Amino acid sequence: MNPILDWGINLIAGLQASAPWLRGPMTFFSFLGNEEFFILFLPLLYWCVDARLGLRVGIILSASGSLSTFFKLAFHTPRPYWVSTQVQAMSSEPSYGLPSGHAQHAASIWGTVGAAGQGWLRWAMAALIFLIGFSRIMLAVHFPTDVLLGWLIGALLLWAFLRWEAPVLAWFNRRTLGRKIGLAFAASILLIAIALAGSAFLPPTDPPEWEATAARAYPPAPGELAINPRDMGGTVGIAGVFFGLVAGATLLFHQTDFDAKSEWWKRLLRYVLGAVGVGIIWMGLRMVLPRDASLVSQVLRYLRYALAGFWMGYGAPWVFIKLRL
Repeated sequence: MNPILDWGINLIAGLQASAPWLRGPMTFFSFLGNEEFFILFLPLLYWCVDARLGLRVGIILSASGSLSTFFKLAFHTPRPYWVSTQVQAMSSEPSYGLPSGHAQHAASIWGTVGAAGQGWLRWAMAALIFLIGFSRIMLAVHFPTDVLLGWLIGALLLWAFLRWEAPVLAWFNRRTLGRKIGLAFAASILLIAIALAGSAFLPPTDPPEWEATAARAYPPAPGELAINPRDMGGTVGIAGVFFGLVAGATLLFHQTDFDAKSEWWKRLLRYVLGAVGVGIIWMGLRMVLPRDASLVSQVLRYLRYALAGFWMGYGAPWVFIKLRL
């Protein structure tokens, strides 16, 4: 390893040895950057707090996910526990390390939420961004440099989003409904293409010791690999959610001005009913559809996530309106 990565290993080992009690809190903050958390959080924000803010968060999350995959493939660097036995793997990740997707998503997503408020909310979001990034170092799934670059990319993405959101939205709103949905689909394919472009920088193979060291540190389930850094399933899923959510929200706002504000019990019922629908689509179809790396499986994965996104953006709010919730 090079001196920068050696420094990162020493820092992680020191943190883990001096503050083992941080494992629980850091696992929690790390969860706030997982796909499973955003599957829970995004509908809550969209259905129960502010639909337009929820849509904005969904869009920037999709863009951040695509860029993260591009840079991970382009840099194709290992994670700490893939290359060193000095650190304890407190979590496992199959993708390349640089940049930290959690840190990048935190800066862009929680930065978007913070920008929509002021005062204490902005300070709270800044603290959350730091803690999510720091958790990835403590859990030995990222080098400090991974987290720093993730924060930088996320901050630049947030700046670009806030800078160009208004003119792009004004241009988008001048299109017809059919053209808007077509543009949403084209944008989702562009997200996949951007991520795939990173594979042009990949070497033919990865060092075999990465898999061996990672498997010893965090044994995979039977029949699975400890690392699978060239898998594109996550990007395909993100693109599918993006298309379904944007197409659904576009159709919803074309028909009505959905307002998430209401009595607390109505918001609670919305979330419960809507979450059941997401679970049926996301988990139900996951159990019956193939999940290999074939083109057919990736297309079906895109459709599964697009259906989940469309339910979030249009299906669930339509049900809420019909039930007077």
